[in-house]
Amino acid sequence: MLVLVYSTVLLAQRTEPEVYSPLGKAYFARPDTAGVIARADQALFEGGEKAELLLEAARARDQFFRFSASIPLYTRGMQMFPEDVRFPRYRGHRLLSMRRFDAALADLKAAAELAPASFDVAYHLGLAYYLRGDFNHAAREYSRCLALGDKPKPEYLRGIPAGWRSCYALDDDSRVAVTDWAYRALRQAGKHAEAKALLERIGESMTIRENASYWKSLMFYKGARTEEQALGAGGNSNALATVGYGIAVFHRLEGRQERTCRLLRRIVDEENWTTFGVIAAETDLARGLCAPAKK
Repeated sequence: MLVLVYSTVLLAQRTEPEVYSPLGKAYFARPDTAGVIARADQALFEGGEKAELLLEAARARDQFFRFSASIPLYTRGMQMFPEDVRFPRYRGHRLLSMRRFDAALADLKAAAELAPASFDVAYHLGLAYYLRGDFNHAAREYSRCLALGDKPKPEYLRGIPAGWRSCYALDDDSRVAVTDWAYRALRQAGKHAEAKALLERIGESMTIRENASYWKSLMFYKGARTEEQALGAGGNSNALATVGYGIAVFHRLEGRQERTCRLLRRIVDEENWTTFGVIAAETDLARGLCAPAKK
């Protein structure tokens, strides 16, 4: 059975890197010392290849950055459950983690066909465009989601699983996440006035629980926070990658190249290689945005 192959071979023997970054840096999976993957595999073995069990087995691997093993499980799910948006959405996300942007874009576009109002699909589809350097399409996707954000959520939304967020009736946490990437994409596309207009909705009175990093970035763009305040303590453990990348983009577009490159180099040294700020920073550096650092 499929799951036994992964348990007894890939998980036991895989010691090579999961992926090499565009800068040539090797990234590795993390050890599963608690047996999370084994338990998910056992449930899949006993329960059969049901959609929920396939997802649990794949996402168990994702917890430990074992994307080379989770992606085939998502692929299996796409083959068995072609109308279930969760499989192309999650596989698309993990293909982004593996720096396979073209393949990720194809998956996320397919996911958008299945669930066009899904917040999570729109967020990751915009990222796929952005990481490929297609800033106009990225901005368009984020703007589409934001345009729905002020509308009440319909009683029925096609393709969205229970518990998933939609772009309708966006709360402040979801709004700042999309707005930050939309701002970056618009500015990189040269649409500076449109980017500035997005900041009118951002302020001190917003209720932010999870996405403080995005909110701090936006407040920095507005001039309501200094760089030191935005990069300071608080937010999630990936704050430097999230806030720092946004500030680096801002500095570059304002002509401050040295500050841009200093931040980008700090970000790519972060331990968590799956964060989108790290992926975006290394992609920018690989495209020759900055001259090689002096040794």
